[in-house]
Amino acid sequence: MAVMKVRITGEHAPDLVDEREEVSVALGAALRKLRKAQGLTLRQMTARCGLSQPFLSQIENGKAMPSLLALHHVARALGTTANELLQPQAGTEVSLVRSYEGDVYELTEGAATRFLTSRSARMIEPNEVVFEPGVSTENSGHAGEEFVYILEGRLRVDLEGYDSVELGQGDVYLYPASIRHTLSADDSRACRFLVITSPPSF
Repeated sequence: MAVMKVRITGEHAPDLVDEREEVSVALGAALRKLRKAQGLTLRQMTARCGLSQPFLSQIENGKAMPSLLALHHVARALGTTANELLQPQAGTEVSLVRSYEGDVYELTEGAATRFLTSRSARMIEPNEVVFEPGVSTENSGHAGEEFVYILEGRLRVDLEGYDSVELGQGDVYLYPASIRHTLSADDSRACRFLVITSPPSF
């Protein structure tokens, strides 16, 4: 299972190892508290999210950090989002994230996403995603709408029941997020793009 990656640069950048440990412990405590509040056992959570019971136990004890996709499945099983679990602060009216700030989490090998808001209580979820050449991710679908805007490179979007769409720099694609969708970077170069989801899914 992939570990979390944090990218905060500049003269005030924190120690990445300490940051990972702090996040792992806080995340584990939040998951355990939420699971117990809903009266769920680890075995029941395993059935809901598809992760093994030993791995879930390691996460709750702060000994392991899941990939963002794995955490997404756990969060959905608990009726929340990964973003809210990772950033549990109270919602605010405004959010400012500088270009050198923001937490970066690994989606899968060769793909990472940066949260572009510090808010947890919100109507939309904007993320910056980077795919290495040839990387592809598949989502079985979730509530709401999804908006993709290409910043660099090329991306193919495959919606179940629709023709594939090739997107280049400046192209925008909006679709119902409930449809199974697969995003694939071109084999020749990396792709950087925005994904805005409403309501939040991660």
